[in-house]
Amino acid sequence: MRDMAEDRRPPSFEAFDRRLARARAELAGKGRRRGGSGRSPYTEGLQAGIEVIGGLLGGGLLGWALDRWTGLRPLFLLLFLVLGGAAGLLNAYRHLRRTGLVEDGAARQEAPHGEPVEGDGGESARTVRDQADRQHHRS
Repeated sequence: MRDMAEDRRPPSFEAFDRRLARARAELAGKGRRRGGSGRSPYTEGLQAGIEVIGGLLGGGLLGWALDRWTGLRPLFLLLFLVLGGAAGLLNAYRHLRRTGLVEDGAARQEAPHGEPVEGDGGESARTVRDQADRQHHRS
């Protein structure tokens, strides 16, 4: 009589690696089409707008409460409206950057004619500009 452990062999690691690679490729394809989070860009934009409005409302409410408490009517309301708006904009920017709908400013370069250049891969901006100038003079 054979041992039960011999009948139930686990699948090979190669089969698991193939299934894992296939699943990762599918997820990566979905992330590129929809901004990285699986939600539509419209939904991500709506979320960013809610972040800004929430910051404004929170700052305004806090400023209004401080004004009523201290008796300095417009001071804290205006101050916290500005701070709340800035915080809301910062949160919206972070959200859109995290989803991939906004590029980080440091990662983007401009070519001489305004076309965006992807990461330089070790090349300096001057090298990219020189290559573009050489191409322009050839034509």
